[in-house]
Amino acid sequence: MRHQMLGVVAISFNEEVDIEGFLNNLHDKVDEIVIVDDGSTDKTREICESFGEKVTFLNSKRKKGEYYADQRNKGINKSKSDWILHMDIDERVSKELFDEIKIAINLNKYDAFKFRRLNYFLHRPMRGGGWADWNLVHLAKREVLKFEGMYHERIILNSKNVGQLKEKMHHFNDDSYSERLKKSLIYQNEEVKKLETSDEKITFIKIFIRTIKEFLIKFLYKKGYLDGTPGLISAIHSSFAVFRANSLVWDKQNSISRSSLENIFKKNG
Repeated sequence: MRHQMLGVVAISFNEEVDIEGFLNNLHDKVDEIVIVDDGSTDKTREICESFGEKVTFLNSKRKKGEYYADQRNKGINKSKSDWILHMDIDERVSKELFDEIKIAINLNKYDAFKFRRLNYFLHRPMRGGGWADWNLVHLAKREVLKFEGMYHERIILNSKNVGQLKEKMHHFNDDSYSERLKKSLIYQNEEVKKLETSDEKITFIKIFIRTIKEFLIKFLYKKGYLDGTPGLISAIHSSFAVFRANSLVWDKQNSISRSSLENIFKKNG
């Protein structure tokens, strides 16, 4: 049986803090690593190139209207591997997961595989709060794999022949809560767009109930309290993200222009 080539595709932007650990973790385990870069201004490129020919660095700054999914698709098109392991720069493959992947792809029984993550928040592994729910396809044959979406990109799989792996990917996540807040401001654009596309009228009661519901789900129903203070911070953060997205749409739907405000002031003055 022919050896099944395993490649990794990841996207990057100013990843000099994490990229060396990412490449060290993978370099001796896979046949190919494709990094699609969004115009980094730090040492990301130099670090990637120092790892030799196994690492392909694709300098491809996003154009207007392009999102993370477009970057990942560029990496898939650039890859020459039979199988693609889709990863983020802050993820690490354990020896156990890699051994399982190697066996699975060479058996060639499935076209893709789901696996779980051990997600970290504030550098702590999380047990509750929905962090353990993630179980998606991120390993697939190159010809059946494609992405769509904005910042939370989704896999479009041209096959229903999907297996399940037992071991977990370690996801270190944000370096600090400050970094998480900055990312949230980007991610909220996608949530706002979803609400606007639905043509739903946002009201006082919807903002209130959705915000409280999100906290109760994350902290109580999904047992975020098991993670102590980080679990509390995470649950409040998620509920505030819901509040923020709904409030932004409400503001657009009920906006009062500056000129209208001036007219109201003059009329009442």
